[in-house]
Amino acid sequence: MKDLKLAGLKAERSTIEVRGVTLGGKEIILIGGPCAVESSVQMSQSAETVKKAGGKILRGGVFKPRTSPYSFQGLGREGLNYLVNAAREQDLLCVTEVIDAPSLELVVDQIDIVQIGARNMQNFELLKMAGRINKPIILKRGLSATIEEWLLAAEYILSAGNPQVILCERGIRTYEPSTRNTLDLSAVGVAKELSHLPVIVDPSHAAGRRDLIASLSKAAVAAGADGLLIEMHPNPAEAVSDGPQSLYPEQFVQLAKELGVVAESVNRIFTSGGKNDDETLESLRNQIDCVDQTIIECLATRMQIVNKVADKKRLDRVKDSSREKEVIQRLINLGNQLELPSELVKKIYPLIFEVAVQSQIKRKLEMEKQQDLSLVSHLGSK
Repeated sequence: MKDLKLAGLKAERSTIEVRGVTLGGKEIILIGGPCAVESSVQMSQSAETVKKAGGKILRGGVFKPRTSPYSFQGLGREGLNYLVNAAREQDLLCVTEVIDAPSLELVVDQIDIVQIGARNMQNFELLKMAGRINKPIILKRGLSATIEEWLLAAEYILSAGNPQVILCERGIRTYEPSTRNTLDLSAVGVAKELSHLPVIVDPSHAAGRRDLIASLSKAAVAAGADGLLIEMHPNPAEAVSDGPQSLYPEQFVQLAKELGVVAESVNRIFTSGGKNDDETLESLRNQIDCVDQTIIECLATRMQIVNKVADKKRLDRVKDSSREKEVIQRLINLGNQLELPSELVKKIYPLIFEVAVQSQIKRKLEMEKQQDLSLVSHLGSK
């Protein structure tokens, strides 16, 4: 795929950070909400459920490209206000779909993430416009698009100047009629092999049936998805759009609780919400395990940086006692703000510093030894 000049695979995978939420990192991000925004009450209830489940982003369609011209087309500006206000009430990010230049212009300063739907995946003028804004773009795979076409659509956005693209697999049209679409989970792996961009999955539009959402969501996490875009409605029976594929609030919260185990099995993190009285000993231990894993990974990263620092120092100046005291005091102050006992910092960090110093000394001695051997070899050749 020679034309994937920007969307193609790089040495490091890209992450997209929006107000403290990172897509494409170790944590799997949950995005939830109704297919269409219908009312202020509906969106407030939806936002409460997303927050309770541990979701980070509220979704809701205010412009609805529909197969039939007689289907509900969305509330437009009024719906946008409902979406944005509900997200702010719960300190959530929000995402909605745009369909053309006017809709993009209306939402761009109000929402956090822009979605380009499956029907517009190859609306190249819209892709170019999305490439000229400074907002992350969720790009859904087209109904019958190949993975190459999907990635080249992302290339349009990237080449226009916007590096913040999130790919979304939402199922493709096949001859199988038992589901609305066929969820192509292999596309998650293939897209990650070919591209550095984050990949999320929409199991709702793939299944078209709420009874399959939980299993498809878990499968998506196991397949490597960086996030899930799931439809949930306070009362699916009364939804004006996609009620049969929308989860009830209690189903959405329960699914979020179950996803953590799957995430852990593939070395990822999924932080579910819920009230404290819903937390079990097992779930609390799972949360501790995730935190411990993050601590170890951060320590490993710290040691890698420490070894790079060694390259900049002389052997007789590896240990810097004044800096050590300064850093420990700064961390104690930070710990006090976070209600962390200062004794813990005082015990842990001197040990971390000592291990770092010994590692740097070892590295410096090995480097000097290699330099001596190289010099001897060079002199011997003469």
